[in-house]
Amino acid sequence: MTKIAAVPKPENPAFMDVVVVQIQDILKANISWLGHSFGRSQKLIDKDTKKVYPAVHIGYEKYINVFPDQELGNFSFLIFEDPRTIDSTLKPYIKVSQKFSIVFWFDLSKIFVDQKDRSLEAIKLQILTVLNTKMLLNKGSIKMSEIKKDAKNIYKEYSVNELDSQFLMQPFAGLRFDGVMDYTDTTC
Repeated sequence: MTKIAAVPKPENPAFMDVVVVQIQDILKANISWLGHSFGRSQKLIDKDTKKVYPAVHIGYEKYINVFPDQELGNFSFLIFEDPRTIDSTLKPYIKVSQKFSIVFWFDLSKIFVDQKDRSLEAIKLQILTVLNTKMLLNKGSIKMSEIKKDAKNIYKEYSVNELDSQFLMQPFAGLRFDGVMDYTDTTC
């Protein structure tokens, strides 16, 4: 497998990606077991199976599939929903809002190395604490509203059948945190 940066991001982020790269950095810096903090995902289609999967751009014409994968280790990525809403009543500022999700996939045995109890609730609390106390973002803010743990909810936009894949079977687990990202800046 190609060497992938722990926090792959664009060299010159613009617009809402300014907030995305800040989220990536904050997650990686504050969640010790997180191996990769990926950014914005896109829907791609596998040429052979015709199944839709989440992919993250990691460099010039390179994408990585971010479906659960032991080779990637513990990771996170972001999903954005259309549309974006625009509030231009705050002139000269403009505020753009978009629903988004942060998906985490991880191996509990790598997080709780010497413990018999592998508490998914402890992981939820750890992530929520970071999301609620560490996300001091330049030009943006996030407000999380839901946590999901079932495969059909975590990967709802993609072609996935948990009964076939079993990618959320112990010691593996996944979580999805849904919310809204706001971006505020002056207009040109």
